[in-house]
Amino acid sequence: MNRLLCLLLIIGFVVSAHGQAQPKAFLSADTVAIGERFTLTLLIERPAAAQLDLPTDSLLGDLYVINGPFRYSRPLDASRLRDSIVYTVTTFALDSARVPPLPLVLYTETERHTLTTPPLQVAVRSLVPPDASGIRDLAPIVEFPAARWPWVAGAALLALLIGLAAYLWLRRRPSPPPLPPPPSPPRFDPYVTALQRLKELEAVTAPSSSRHFYIALADVLRSYLEDRLQLPARHLTTRELTERLAAHPSRHIAGLADTIRQVLETADLAKFAGRTFPADYNHQMLTVTRTLIERLELSLHAYPTLQTDIDAATQSTQGRHE
Repeated sequence: MNRLLCLLLIIGFVVSAHGQAQPKAFLSADTVAIGERFTLTLLIERPAAAQLDLPTDSLLGDLYVINGPFRYSRPLDASRLRDSIVYTVTTFALDSARVPPLPLVLYTETERHTLTTPPLQVAVRSLVPPDASGIRDLAPIVEFPAARWPWVAGAALLALLIGLAAYLWLRRRPSPPPLPPPPSPPRFDPYVTALQRLKELEAVTAPSSSRHFYIALADVLRSYLEDRLQLPARHLTTRELTERLAAHPSRHIAGLADTIRQVLETADLAKFAGRTFPADYNHQMLTVTRTLIERLELSLHAYPTLQTDIDAATQSTQGRHE
């Protein structure tokens, strides 16, 4: 009798799993900007006696998961439930981002059944304005007349005599007692520093402040890349920096090179071409920069081998320079 009851329960679960509607998937927007946050929602109806396993990867196709999954269950009747699963996501893909079929596993103590969501696609618009070619070449260097050499020679001789007299005077003075060594500077966290500076920039997103805003925004991003990834980001052009990032041995870092390039190119437009942008656009660029830094920091903690890759790349670069 007990065996017959177990068999009937198993058959009922399999039939209900095969007979139910396929899970559904929705995106909160059909077009997004690179680095913009939006939501992915999955819907599934299931027997109340069955358990549900969800995708928990940090990467769902071309979407990076920032938060989630958050799960909400609602009873349909005495034996069935409807689950809503929500992810907060972003993407750094170009032109379009694809979400592959995602597996949702229904199971009991004796049975497992896998259902898949339909694939999705969202259009991705570029961050760089369409007239980004407005940056002009640098103006030619202005030629100045050469200084008259007798004045230069006289000034150099006078400086030499003053320096010699100061040296002789200092040698006659008794040596002062040695000063105590200065205290070592406090250690700082590049990630915390970057987020604090981005928080301060939220007050200067007005169009009239575009140049100041983008100079500071680019400096925050470059400083974080230099302090966290050991790259000379403050001293490289936008092109040189993104080429270094694209060639990085870690695919998690190299995959963000194009988005970093678009942020820095927009900053170059404001800095060198005098472009101004609406406050909403400036705020969007601030959000994208914060998302980039959060994604890089999450990758460094989620994938410990990234730090080994960074150290190896740094040593290899130093060896080539030596």
